[in-house]
Amino acid sequence: MLKLELKDAVKDVRASRRLTDSAVCLVADEGDMDMHLERLMRQHQQVGAQSPRILELNPGHPLIMSMAAQVAEKGSDAAGAIGEIGWLLLDQARIVEGEAPADPVAFARRLAGVMEKGLAG
Repeated sequence: MLKLELKDAVKDVRASRRLTDSAVCLVADEGDMDMHLERLMRQHQQVGAQSPRILELNPGHPLIMSMAAQVAEKGSDAAGAIGEIGWLLLDQARIVEGEAPADPVAFARRLAGVMEKGLAG
């Protein structure tokens, strides 16, 4: 469901074998340039836009487990909420990597919406 929502923003969405505490991370695909090297080269105008990365999910993280439970319970009715959270998780992974969210205004809107729902419920 997340891969469909995030479309071309990520190369793939898959379960991680490396994460223990974090919900998500971004990784380069095999054969792709290392993310830190790509950032350095972009700073020196050696490469263009950032190439799409793989978003890895920690299947044991409470947030990811809650998302999976929502999908199992509500099916396609959960798509809207799961999609919004998916975009937040992608931006979170970008921030952890030292990047800015691709659309800071949309990130702030989504974050405010999730916080509002959390305070209301």
